[in-house]
Amino acid sequence: MVMVTLFNKAKFNFGIAHCNFNLRGSESDGDALFVKNAACDLDLDFFEKSFNTRQIAFQKKQSVQVAARELRYTWFNELIDENGFDFFATAHQFDDQVETFFINLFRGSGVSGLRGILPKNGKCIRPMLFASRDEIFEFATKNGVLFREDISNASNKYLRNKIRHTIIPAMKSVDPDFRKGFLKTFKNLTSIENFLAAEIIQLSKELIVKEDDRYKILIKQLQNLNPLSLYLFELLKPFHFNFSTVEDICNSLEGLSGKTFFSPDFYLTHDREYLVIVPLTFLISGEYQDVFPIKENELKINNPAHLSFSKAKIGGEPAIIKDSRMAQLDFEKLKFPLKLRKWRQGDLFVPLGMKGKKLLSDYFVDEKFPVSAKHETWLLLSDEDIVWIVGSRIDDRFKITEKSKIALIIKQV
Repeated sequence: MVMVTLFNKAKFNFGIAHCNFNLRGSESDGDALFVKNAACDLDLDFFEKSFNTRQIAFQKKQSVQVAARELRYTWFNELIDENGFDFFATAHQFDDQVETFFINLFRGSGVSGLRGILPKNGKCIRPMLFASRDEIFEFATKNGVLFREDISNASNKYLRNKIRHTIIPAMKSVDPDFRKGFLKTFKNLTSIENFLAAEIIQLSKELIVKEDDRYKILIKQLQNLNPLSLYLFELLKPFHFNFSTVEDICNSLEGLSGKTFFSPDFYLTHDREYLVIVPLTFLISGEYQDVFPIKENELKINNPAHLSFSKAKIGGEPAIIKDSRMAQLDFEKLKFPLKLRKWRQGDLFVPLGMKGKKLLSDYFVDEKFPVSAKHETWLLLSDEDIVWIVGSRIDDRFKITEKSKIALIIKQV
């Protein structure tokens, strides 16, 4: 409401947009009515949208805070496009900067997380960052600016509120003017971030190659960078890999190829010479799939999985070894070349010991596969039939029996 007052005094051409997240019952409706009346009193365009935030957060498996943030920013950008506005302004102030600094510090953030909230990011502007919460409250009191406060701001349920109610008062008691030091730190970190961004842009042009819908980074060139984890984190930032995952990727470069890593939107494979990055939606939908053929006389492969192959004659009752890392298959039922690929929507197989077909997606759920493991797991196919969920279970149709003459034994190595 202070930002609205300042915009009105400056005679800006603006409207007001209000999100009702329906999280506090009648209080949420009261907020919406309050803002609508304020817009009417000032003869401003008013836009309102209501969201079932908790249901959306549940469906997307997000926190309520993350879901609400995505909903409002998406809607604000839609309003700009539909109504010809130049920007949307949020009333983040300086204390929000300090709180965000500590939140990201606790999470182990990089430079961009520690430098605070940007005054301009795309079409979003934050013109109130110069003022502290106390200064804004003082202005509202002196100028008779009416406002409503979200009652949840008084709760210590959320990390941001805990910082607001404990850490910031403690810093005030040590140095009432502590914000000046933070302001200098934010400026320094922003300068470092800008310098690093320019370096990474140039490095990305040299190292990242786009081929259709995949991206490739030559590992040999990557290993010349020092510190590797910092450079790789910045290079992979557009693909949303967090720092912990980036450290795991760095560690994998010293070992065998074939390991896979996930961000919320992308899938990265450590190939022999490259890191290969593919949108996760393509893997899930089957629009993009790598299929790796395996010849009949193959003895060992290291890419995309580490497998060894051997044959054994069967005489009488076969000796079955119960080891999920091994597949004992009836050689004569197989059609070569065999193939390795990842899971696709609609995949079916007959689990060992069962008679009917089962959706692979249901099998993953029943066996309590983590979401990431579902996309990491390789499938061995004969023609278009799944023969083995590598490292888990074979298809009953390809098991060896007393009638089998030759067994193909495949082991994870």
